[in-house]
Amino acid sequence: MKKRVSIFVALSLGTFWLVSLACRTRKWFLRVNRLNFLSFIMVGIVWTSISEWVNVYILKSWDYNKIMPIIPWAKVGLTPVLQWIVIPPIVLFIIKHYFTLSWIER
Repeated sequence: MKKRVSIFVALSLGTFWLVSLACRTRKWFLRVNRLNFLSFIMVGIVWTSISEWVNVYILKSWDYNKIMPIIPWAKVGLTPVLQWIVIPPIVLFIIKHYFTLSWIER
């Protein structure tokens, strides 16, 4: 479990920096638009899907539990993909709120 969390964190940071490079600023989240947001989510979903597939089917680092819903055409777990749909919007909102307040207080 610890390994999976560290992989999620690494993928999140990597995705953040890819979007930062594309936007030419690491503060892109202060002015989130549809393209930035969807890029962040989609890159995360693609990276997570590749990581899940490689770790489950090639490296056999872990296996899915029988109750894990699987996306049939991708053969990856639904939960890791849903993490990218639920968690990043919340995190982006919190970070944007924090940085906006930080700039106001200065």
